[in-house]
Amino acid sequence: MSIKEYSQEQIEEMAAIEVAHILLKEENKPYPYHDLFEKVAKVKNMDENERLERITKVFTTMNIDARFAYLGDNHWGLKAWYSVDQSDEDLSATIKPKKKKAADLEDDFVEEDELDEGLEDLEDELDELSQEEDKAFEETDELDPFDDTTSTSGTSEDEE
Repeated sequence: MSIKEYSQEQIEEMAAIEVAHILLKEENKPYPYHDLFEKVAKVKNMDENERLERITKVFTTMNIDARFAYLGDNHWGLKAWYSVDQSDEDLSATIKPKKKKAADLEDDFVEEDELDEGLEDLEDELDELSQEEDKAFEETDELDPFDDTTSTSGTSEDEE
């Protein structure tokens, strides 16, 4: 059944991995993972946040799902396209890596910059969490019942 035969409501209720399977079956050719995921996201009307949340989940599911075949160079297809006696090594040899042109290399640097920004954001969040944890730890220290240097009466035992 073609993806066009489903209503938008049916597609949105469908698992992303099912949409990926239908798209690959329909187009009958392998895709780089990123391109396949973008097609799935577009068909399912995913917003940017949902795409970021689900991109690794779909990839992991494809790795586990026996219907999908990794063909090397980050390309994916369906195992049904290949004979049963082909090993995973044979399948990964079906896609040859393309030599990158200068323009493609520039695109890689853009993606690397985006990754750096994401990493900086994560480091900032980690710093904030660490600071919050330090504050909580300091507050806990002030309330330590086993610490005899502070007293509830305001005087230490040495002064009495």
